[in-house]
Amino acid sequence: MAGPFHSKAAKIFIVVEGEGYFEMACPHHSTSSGSSSPTYQNISSHLRRGTIFIAPASYPVAIVASNNSTLKLLCFEVNAQANIRYTLAGKGNVIDAMHIEAKELAFGVAGIEVEQIFRNQMDCFFFPGPSTRQQRQGSRADT
Repeated sequence: MAGPFHSKAAKIFIVVEGEGYFEMACPHHSTSSGSSSPTYQNISSHLRRGTIFIAPASYPVAIVASNNSTLKLLCFEVNAQANIRYTLAGKGNVIDAMHIEAKELAFGVAGIEVEQIFRNQMDCFFFPGPSTRQQRQGSRADT
């Protein structure tokens, strides 16, 4: 599962069944470097039954189930008034709102290539896991 990230709502996750992991991009503002733009730190952790974690507003999160495990989470959005959900990939993703020149500058490749990558996945929230991707790649190699 990926995204969305929320403009104003914090999201509370409770693992009710299964195992996996999550990754979250956390912006950090440094006063010592002299730069006003944030740097990002990747936070990740193992998930198992009973784990609770919080994604603050505007922090993108990806959640992945372990192989051969069903991962079930219960989620609550807190402070959701006037919240906007931004999807990171798939249909209606936030990258689509960028001008093609901005995509080229942000990713360092042709804007059309950026669009193809972000539009490649049709789903907004649920994506194939690692084993599914490996199976698909294996079947392509066989043909």
